Amino acid sequence: MAYKVLFTTSRGIEDIVVQELNSLNIEVKPKFLGLDGWVWGFVNEPLTLARVCYQARTIYRGLLVLAEGEVRRTQEGLQDIYDIVKSVDWTEWMTPEATFCVRSNRSGRHHYQSPDIERTSGQAVIDKILELKGHKQKVKLANPDVLVRVDVTGERCVVGIDFVGEEAMQRRAYRVYDHPAAINAVLAAAMVLASEWKPEEQMVDPMCGSGTILIEAALIARKVAGGFFRKDNFAFRSLPFFSGLNFDDLMLEWDTRANWSVNAKLFGSDISPKYIAGAKLNSERALVSDTIDWQILDAFELPKIFAKGSVQCIVVNPPFGVRSGSIARAKEAHRVLIQVAEDVLSEDGRLIVITHHPEWLEMLTPVADLIISKRHHVLHGDLPAEILVIKRKSSSSQSMEVHVS
Repeated sequence: MAYKVLFTTSRGIEDIVVQELNSLNIEVKPKFLGLDGWVWGFVNEPLTLARVCYQARTIYRGLLVLAEGEVRRTQEGLQDIYDIVKSVDWTEWMTPEATFCVRSNRSGRHHYQSPDIERTSGQAVIDKILELKGHKQKVKLANPDVLVRVDVTGERCVVGIDFVGEEAMQRRAYRVYDHPAAINAVLAAAMVLASEWKPEEQMVDPMCGSGTILIEAALIARKVAGGFFRKDNFAFRSLPFFSGLNFDDLMLEWDTRANWSVNAKLFGSDISPKYIAGAKLNSERALVSDTIDWQILDAFELPKIFAKGSVQCIVVNPPFGVRSGSIARAKEAHRVLIQVAEDVLSEDGRLIVITHHPEWLEMLTPVADLIISKRHHVLHGDLPAEILVIKRKSSSSQSMEVHVS
């Protein structure tokens, strides 16, 4: 039997998620129903979805889809949602003793809110099981056995079972220190994959903050599962459908693809001693401190460390100057990045930047004989941003690709 599955991610990186999930032996397609941030496919068994949720680094959630349909935006849309949820035979997924709760994400303009969707959907589940089996299913708002998701985007409703849990996958358990403007770990992983970096190539983050980008790069190089540091914190572990399976043993089996002996060429620097200390703590917690060189250094001094043409990848999250710092200092940081890239990047080198100010780089790159070869429109927190892949003009023969959000 084929089961439909849906993965949520950051808008604008759907193609990168497809690339990663394909490498995990699951065929998926971007933009489910044309919607940003949704990637979908089919699996032969639900356990495959559990494995992929555990291993992937560029997703937020994985859902086993049980129903979907059109809903109205008016108050009557709640009746549509009730009918869609009630169409599912929930007895296939819940034993009489199992607890459940409903969580909802709503996007668009509606005459109802997420709590209304959750309340209506929960009643539909209870009513369906009461009709079929004659008992009232117990609701548990914290740590239920079954986490039901009912997401409404515009006029589309998707009902499924959440395999990840209350904390989405961007919450990496290795992060014991947070930079005040830390990048989302899912976006950091996507930037590393967008760079097409290989562990034998030199990667540098000259404004590394708490080190998320380089830590993600080290873990990607070693093929470490995204859920490695949160093994007990997955919703699929408590599903009655998997009763009898030993997930501790299964995760050990899934971890066999990892190779902890890989030594990647990674260098991270920041002008702040506090941030470098935090990055070191995070890399130690992530078990990758042995393969990352951390230094206190101003970004413009990078050519003192690396000879001309010796760096293949610079991947960086520079200051935006919106919520902290100043616009002037942020603009100068962008200028320094281009100057440094011109000095140290190899002929086939790549500069990958996430920025709220792409226009600054659009003005600077031609002067340095660089070209923006790809761009992904994303959100950095709640700020619109772009991930830009920048290469030397002389080595870039491809036309620019734009991934519009």
